[in-house]
Amino acid sequence: MTVFFSGGGTAGHIYAGVALADRLKALSPNTQIRFIGSYGGMEERLVPKSGYPLHLVRIGSWNGVPLARRMKTLIQIPWSFVQALGLLFRYRPKVVFGVGGYASFPVVLMAGLTSWTWGGRVAILEQNVLPGLTNRILGRISGKVFAAFPGSEKVFGSKKVQITGNPVRQSIKRLAPAARVPFTVFIFGGSQGAIGINSLVIDALKFFKNPENKLGVSLRFIHQTGEKDFERVKSAYQQYGADSRVEKFIYDMPECYAQASLLICRAGSSTLSEVAAVGRAAVFVPLVSRDRHQEYNAELFARSGAAELRLQTKTTGEQLAQLILDLAKNHSRIEEMEKSVVQFSRPDAVDRILTDLFPKLFERSGA
Repeated sequence: MTVFFSGGGTAGHIYAGVALADRLKALSPNTQIRFIGSYGGMEERLVPKSGYPLHLVRIGSWNGVPLARRMKTLIQIPWSFVQALGLLFRYRPKVVFGVGGYASFPVVLMAGLTSWTWGGRVAILEQNVLPGLTNRILGRISGKVFAAFPGSEKVFGSKKVQITGNPVRQSIKRLAPAARVPFTVFIFGGSQGAIGINSLVIDALKFFKNPENKLGVSLRFIHQTGEKDFERVKSAYQQYGADSRVEKFIYDMPECYAQASLLICRAGSSTLSEVAAVGRAAVFVPLVSRDRHQEYNAELFARSGAAELRLQTKTTGEQLAQLILDLAKNHSRIEEMEKSVVQFSRPDAVDRILTDLFPKLFERSGA
């Protein structure tokens, strides 16, 4: 049996696919698992590191990119269909599963049109409260839509949608309550960093100068900057003499979660799911976008008291610094968020999805 996981672009999409692939491989070692991604995405780095074969198609991006990039994408789309068809007819996968991102579009679309000829199934994962354009299209031809959060059923119809939660890696597990001294702030803006969050934190650092002496709080920072912004952020921490670990990309996320007293991060679905899984307090600063996907995601958590929400365009460095200091001194609020956020954890998401797609495997394994 061959199974395709198609998509990528960000670590969130890839890790969801890897979580499913790892569990499927454990249940059925002879299953041939292949990932289909696009050139230039995080999948080029992360999928091989996870031990799975990766095929790449040429497709660009559409939202939030210059007109010239959109025109190039329009030219690449027909060729990506040809590449997708070639892979589909070569391997004839039993299941094609779209994990999100532009790379999922040609593969899932072509699978929806052709895989019935060899008895294949097509499904997608919707990671956001409000589905984006790609999945709105693919959801119409997919047999099943697995949703991380409630909301997708309004778009795709309740019969097609199953709310399972978002798959997270096996290494992401519930943690003991966070240490308070030093109060460790773990900052990350997704797999490629977030210049907006980086800039907010840099602006906030001046208010943390000599924090132990002036503020009565011992602060430590762990900061994933992304490739492009590393030098600027590292220089800022050095300038203000802050106790910090600054990295372009952090592979040991579970260890950093364990050290963290507070997270400052974007509000992508995979990030939210990992925050819920580990049970950490967080300040969500959603990505600024026309469709406001991350803002809607973060609001779901903030309304229940499970996190703080701050909009990037309406927050200053001084306000962020004050919020961090307030939370560092207010242990009861941290504890409240830690307890509340776990209500969004779905540790059985992987098995719920795979049980639907491969019921016979679970019957044989007794899982």
